[in-house]
Amino acid sequence: MRAYKRLICGCTAAVMAVSASACAKKAGGDKKTDSGETTTRETVPLEPVEETLGDFDLSEVPGGDASVPADFKYEVEAEKGKFDGGSSMDKKFVGEFSGKGFAALPNEASVTFDIEFPAEGSYDFLIRAAADSENSSASITIDGNALTTFEIAEKEFCDAKAEKVLVGEGKHTIGIKAQSVPVYIDSIVVQPAESIDLSQFDVNRSLCNPNSSTETWRLYNFLCDSYGKYIISGQYASDNLGLESREFIEIEKMAGDYPAMMGLDLIELSPSRVSHGSGGGINAINNAKDFWLNQGGIVTLTWHWNAPEPYIEKNGGAWWQGFYTEYTDIDLAKIMSGEDQEGYDLLISDIDAIAEYLKDLDDNHVPVLWRPLHEGGGDPKWNNPWFWWGSSGADAYKQLWITLYDRLTNYHNINNLIWVWDGQNKDYYPGDQYVDILGYDVYADAGDYSSKKWYYDFTKGCTEDKKIVAMTENGTLFDPEAAMNDGTRWGWFATWNGEFTLKDMQLPGEYTSMEMWEKIYSSDRVLTLKELPDLKRYPLNTEKYLALSGDEQE
Repeated sequence: MRAYKRLICGCTAAVMAVSASACAKKAGGDKKTDSGETTTRETVPLEPVEETLGDFDLSEVPGGDASVPADFKYEVEAEKGKFDGGSSMDKKFVGEFSGKGFAALPNEASVTFDIEFPAEGSYDFLIRAAADSENSSASITIDGNALTTFEIAEKEFCDAKAEKVLVGEGKHTIGIKAQSVPVYIDSIVVQPAESIDLSQFDVNRSLCNPNSSTETWRLYNFLCDSYGKYIISGQYASDNLGLESREFIEIEKMAGDYPAMMGLDLIELSPSRVSHGSGGGINAINNAKDFWLNQGGIVTLTWHWNAPEPYIEKNGGAWWQGFYTEYTDIDLAKIMSGEDQEGYDLLISDIDAIAEYLKDLDDNHVPVLWRPLHEGGGDPKWNNPWFWWGSSGADAYKQLWITLYDRLTNYHNINNLIWVWDGQNKDYYPGDQYVDILGYDVYADAGDYSSKKWYYDFTKGCTEDKKIVAMTENGTLFDPEAAMNDGTRWGWFATWNGEFTLKDMQLPGEYTSMEMWEKIYSSDRVLTLKELPDLKRYPLNTEKYLALSGDEQE
């Protein structure tokens, strides 16, 4: 039986929703055109609601584990381990070592140790290591499964650390496995982990658009409340088919429920694709409405922006590949500097076209986790932007982001967008005033169920402001127990469609086992659709709501 995930609040006092003016929602949808005329959008009336948390449990999730004996310590020289593809060496080409040598691990090789753990709980692994490249990563495995990664900063032996690794009581085979480059392990120390600082999940609760709609503030308040306590399940629907997509059908068959978040793509609404007869784009809008209005779920939208017509079908690419750097000749730096005025006008025209669909969602009170210009910096380790909006460098990217924000927010008065940035490179960060949530798109090796802590910490470090960090796209899923335990508490995950979810039209796909799918969707810490509170009635200010209702949650 699935573990009980809720604690009845017992709220007795009804708190009526504040008016739209309380959260600075602009009345109506008026905007001025270039000619100075004012046009009015038809907005579906939003009735006042009675706010409620229902039985949603907001109790803190502890960050420590007193079950592990404080005096436990395991120390071992790496050359004493069992090798799979690696070997023991005693040459000093990566610096001085302790003991009689060290473990040399080429790509995918590992060294393992059988360790008796006194209790189930969190352990820190202190590792003396080197790598062929600076800032390289290696994995900690338990009984053959990847649990987490750690970074090796230097080419000569230095101190590295894998923190808060969740291990069960008893004997386990613990391994260190090389990833993309050879690594060298001198020694390992295992000891009890320090407690997680829960204050890191107390994030900035201000949206960058102060005129955000009431329902957008409600959703954002829920995201802030749940951050660090739950991970929201998400899934991208193939062909924007929504609940009729094969991914959602198969997940519901497996879990008895749908993901809490639906990912949709505005790619087919790009004007250069529409002009070539692409279809199905409107499915994204229709299914976004259905999922929020009728199903009570959360919507996230991305936009694989097909470049304007003059810039596509380059280097042998087809028109539908026009979002890739390789198949376009768009120079965003020239556009943003004013050298290519025609290009600028075309980009604005594209934004205006997409704005009409976002207005439709806004007018129907559908808040959106809006994720444009994603993966702008490519991979931060290789600096290889693969989409045209990032290929001209960080400055042009940031200018485009700000232009997009300004056009949608201040010109079109679209107030239902929570701005999610996953530029994947600190230099590409446009500024706190234009970003609400940070994200990273993580595509790990098949079977790598580690928490992806490196990506989480890297993303969190892109700003000094405290913002929610989400896994905005993923291939392989991660173990939620490990993630909650080591503090890698992603706000949500959003698995990409196709092979990352399905094989032969069924779960599992090629990257995550059925056992892990089932573990994730049955986890007490992962929210599915039925487990969401009523987000249309979620309090705008939870602290105030609880005070007025006379209820408290520890």
